[in-house]
Amino acid sequence: MSSNQIVLIKRVFIHSTILLILLSSCSSFGYKEELVEAYYNLGNAYSDLGMLDDSAAVFTRALQIDPSFPSAAYNLGIVHIQSGSYKQGIAVLTDLLKKNPENILVMKILAWGYFKEGDIHKAIETYESILKIDSYNSDVLNNITILMIHDSLYEEVYPYLVKLESIGDAGSNTLYNLGIAERELGISSGAVWFEAAYEKDKTVKEFLTALIDALKTERRYSRVIEYYDNFLEMDPNPEFLFDKAFILLTAIEDYNLGIPALEEAMKGGFSDSDRIDELRFYPDLLDVDRILSVFISYPLPSPGTRDQETETKSGPEEVLLEDPKTLD
Repeated sequence: MSSNQIVLIKRVFIHSTILLILLSSCSSFGYKEELVEAYYNLGNAYSDLGMLDDSAAVFTRALQIDPSFPSAAYNLGIVHIQSGSYKQGIAVLTDLLKKNPENILVMKILAWGYFKEGDIHKAIETYESILKIDSYNSDVLNNITILMIHDSLYEEVYPYLVKLESIGDAGSNTLYNLGIAERELGISSGAVWFEAAYEKDKTVKEFLTALIDALKTERRYSRVIEYYDNFLEMDPNPEFLFDKAFILLTAIEDYNLGIPALEEAMKGGFSDSDRIDELRFYPDLLDVDRILSVFISYPLPSPGTRDQETETKSGPEEVLLEDPKTLD
């Protein structure tokens, strides 16, 4: 069934439900439960079609008839937040939570509401409250680590990241964040975790750059070259070529591989004069003349002569908390 057919069916359903509500409100045979259910179903249909204001109005009407209808309150909270009415959504969910303080489903949506409102601290607090009830809730662990990493709370996030990894529910971003946390806390270079993240998803350049930097810190230069080659398959950027050449010529002292890499970088338009000077004046180079001959053969372009700077693709897009769905 096509998306257009689904939309058409939902619109027919909406019109039919509105007619049912009108008949029920005018009829002595209309039952309160049936009327509330009709409003509830109509609210969900509006929500599915993205008609959030209409959905909120209908859910509100359902609650006016039956204030004890938790599913309508839950969905109203979601719809308010989705439409940008964060305070209203948070108020509805907070009130709902008072009636059932350990309702994890409501707490998760409330945390999402705080996040959407921009109150990261409150969102984290709410997720921590959930983890006191269900300490191995993987969805909550994932979300709280995202927010804590966003706020650079490395000491606080580290136990949650370790727990996620220990229960076998660590995705590539979690593994990457474990590396970041260990690096920032001085536990390790993070290389083990960056490599694990890269092995899970070799399309994300940020995983690879972090791994390369960590391997440099550990002076594991042969592995650095191996991963630079992987990087260059993804993006033959002259900046990366120059970095590869720099390590080959300075740390590994392999001129047979280093000089061609340097030539390729310069031919590709590498023009960072500071990095070039860093190589030119690097102490104890084995063959300065061969390196200088490359720079003479490929002089730096004049400012403005290059058509377009080669840009590297940024790392993974910041992972945002996913929007929840209303209850059926």
